[in-house]
Amino acid sequence: MKREVAFLLRRAEGFVKDAIEDTKRGDYDLAMFHIEQACQLILKAKLLDLTGFFEKTHSLRKLIRDLAEIFKSDELNTFLEENWTTLRNLEFAYISSRYFPEEFRRDEVEEALKMFEKLRRLLWGF
Repeated sequence: MKREVAFLLRRAEGFVKDAIEDTKRGDYDLAMFHIEQACQLILKAKLLDLTGFFEKTHSLRKLIRDLAEIFKSDELNTFLEENWTTLRNLEFAYISSRYFPEEFRRDEVEEALKMFEKLRRLLWGF
């Protein structure tokens, strides 16, 4: 199982690197999609690490709620509340990448990248 967790974390880092490059090119919608994928993978990696399982969902907010329940973590619940709008934007970026055209702004991408870093430190300590 450790191998699968490491794989998910490596893939998440790849998505973040892609998001940074997308941002440099001004491809903000693609950057948001890549950040969403990175968030999804670090959350699922943590669930897999702790429980050996993660639900097949694309809802970042649900995955955070699941982890908050496992950890009994007020910190994760606070993170969820403080980042609700950014998390919703990221979830919408995932949906819109497949079904609806949507544009995002640079400031939204920058906020999402900061939120990703906070989430990564909160879950994995790096």
